Amino acid sequence: MVDNSWWIGLITGGTAVVASWVTGRSLTRSARVEAEVTARAAETAEARTRRRDAYRELSAAVHGLSEVFWRMEEADAAPEGARRAAVLGEMQIASRAALNEVTRASREVALEGPAEAAAAARTLRRRALTAHQRLVALGTGEGDREAYDRAYRVFREEHSGFLDLARAALEVG
Repeated sequence: MVDNSWWIGLITGGTAVVASWVTGRSLTRSARVEAEVTARAAETAEARTRRRDAYRELSAAVHGLSEVFWRMEEADAAPEGARRAAVLGEMQIASRAALNEVTRASREVALEGPAEAAAAARTLRRRALTAHQRLVALGTGEGDREAYDRAYRVFREEHSGFLDLARAALEVG
């Protein structure tokens, strides 16, 4: 009888080498996929954080501008003449500075996206500019209070719409 132990040993060794090679390739591929998934998750989390910060910054800038616009009650309470003109003048100066912040923050949102939030930020900025222009017209005596109130209401509604879009853009799931 022929001793087959040498052939059995050779086949067993060859099988072990092939199995080891297949396992090594699988582990390498698995590690690469895991690294890619981890990197994508980190990128997604970072993008979400940047968006949230941009949205928060725009909302804070809008709130700052709204605080200026809320001073209209003070102008209404002031007697006609120099005091009312002074309050409106202060409001114009403050609203210009606050509008600059809204513009800067809306551009950040436009960079971070998504497209719907960027479009809402641009529209919000335009509504802020319109309200500011109506305030300036009141200060120069060329505008009327109803036009200012309408522009301010539209501005506030646009801010609410932006917040809804921003919230939806940040939802996880």
